Amino acid sequence: MTKMHGHYVAAAFAAVVVVLLLPGCLDAYPDPDEVVVVDVGALEEGSSCYFPMTAPVVPESPEARREHYRAIAAKDLARHRRMARRRQLAASGMPDLLAATSGSGSGTPLSTFELPMQSALDSMDVGMYLVTVHFGTPAVAFSMALDTANDLTWLNCRLRGHRRHRDRGNANAKTMSLEQALEPPLVKKTWYRPARSSSWRRYRCSMRDSCARFPHVACKTPNHNESCSYHQQLQDGTNTRGIFGRETATVAVSGGRQARLPGLVLGCSTFEAGGTVDAHDGVLTLGNANVSFSKIAGKSFQGLFSFCLLATHSGRDAFSYLTFGPNPAMVAGAGFGETDIVYMQNEPSMGVQVTGVFVNGQRLNIPPEVWNYRVHGGLNLDTGTSVSSLLEPAYGTVTRALASLLDPKLEKAAEEVIPFEHCYKWDGKNPAPEAIVPKVELVLMGGARLEPSPKGVLMPEVVPGIACIGFFKREAGPNILGNVHMQEHIWEFDDVKGKLRFKKDKCTTHINISPPNANPKPNPNPTNN
Repeated sequence: MTKMHGHYVAAAFAAVVVVLLLPGCLDAYPDPDEVVVVDVGALEEGSSCYFPMTAPVVPESPEARREHYRAIAAKDLARHRRMARRRQLAASGMPDLLAATSGSGSGTPLSTFELPMQSALDSMDVGMYLVTVHFGTPAVAFSMALDTANDLTWLNCRLRGHRRHRDRGNANAKTMSLEQALEPPLVKKTWYRPARSSSWRRYRCSMRDSCARFPHVACKTPNHNESCSYHQQLQDGTNTRGIFGRETATVAVSGGRQARLPGLVLGCSTFEAGGTVDAHDGVLTLGNANVSFSKIAGKSFQGLFSFCLLATHSGRDAFSYLTFGPNPAMVAGAGFGETDIVYMQNEPSMGVQVTGVFVNGQRLNIPPEVWNYRVHGGLNLDTGTSVSSLLEPAYGTVTRALASLLDPKLEKAAEEVIPFEHCYKWDGKNPAPEAIVPKVELVLMGGARLEPSPKGVLMPEVVPGIACIGFFKREAGPNILGNVHMQEHIWEFDDVKGKLRFKKDKCTTHINISPPNANPKPNPNPTNN
């Protein structure tokens, strides 16, 4: 069953996926020697922080671009198979692993913090966003892939007495089980070592109120001495095993301070293989699971988190951001759309209900059951998927409508650009996108209209000089709104009210800041974690 702000319906959705850095934000950075750490509960209401996030980039050479987009298609396909598998498990009556989405948790939510995100597109994390998270005491920075369609936050980990990981810096190792021709870059890993963190507390199999409710639990007995272990296997080939623990993150906040965010559920992975595990230190989740980072952190920040994704071709020096707490860009004024969030109980996913699609003001004739979350799972919001994908007949109807308007204006590309179906000779600049790209609008429940950017509708420079209509065909539900069509918008998720708010934004209305000091001065009166 799916909870849709007070109502339960059957559905399946994929959550927003991104890769993030987890420091905090400072209005102006003070001398590092003057930074003081406080508990998150001591922050005053209205504090804010801003963290830069670079946009995805693409390779320069034509052949590298072809391989890049083939890798994107392979990654998205593997991800969608995982979602389909989750739906099958949900239909089989597997136990509900998700917490209720109403309510903000205990305590008074205060402050805001944002996280920097950067692209790993030049590695095998094609089209995703990267973030640095400061976990442990003392705090250590980790580069993590943020995944909102996942329910397990983990770091590659070395436990005292365990044998060392395999050498994942081996240049002959492969990072994806799909499209097996690409080699990974040499990546400098940062290992999480629980023995060096005074705030780490492992969970035991005997802890029925916690361990028994965690995802992918692999406990054999309820023995008090046995660590609460997990084993996660995903359809994209990712395989990770380890133990659950409770840990603290350090975030920078306004006023030149840093704050401790305790009580986070963290997986200490002693084995990782397949997928893209060689390209990052772990995974940070924003999914709708009771143990996801967004759910636990959100309790201290009014149940709000938001992000803004820059366009892919914004350049390596541009930044966007992830925010926990009120986003000043959304608080400052109106101009945003609002709709209900649909939550899937048996998977960590979030989505929306589509009620219509318009191209250049004309409503397309798409059967409503295509968008029915009881039948096909509606429309998932998934930043871990790059290119949006639609079920038939929505895919054919949308792409034919766009092609009928583009064909008279642009010359068809002579070469085949797999896996895109409709491609044209166009460099993305001449003529200007506004002059040739049809306007696409998705109408959501409640009347809000989402208008993807022109360069998301017709993706320029897929191959130099070639642009392609930015949709893939889906063979099975749900429909997916990928990060290409979510770019240049602010997306704010309100778990208290069950609402999604969004509005157009270039994602540059924030200050540039340095990462927070990794070894701040302790608070003279700390709270025992």
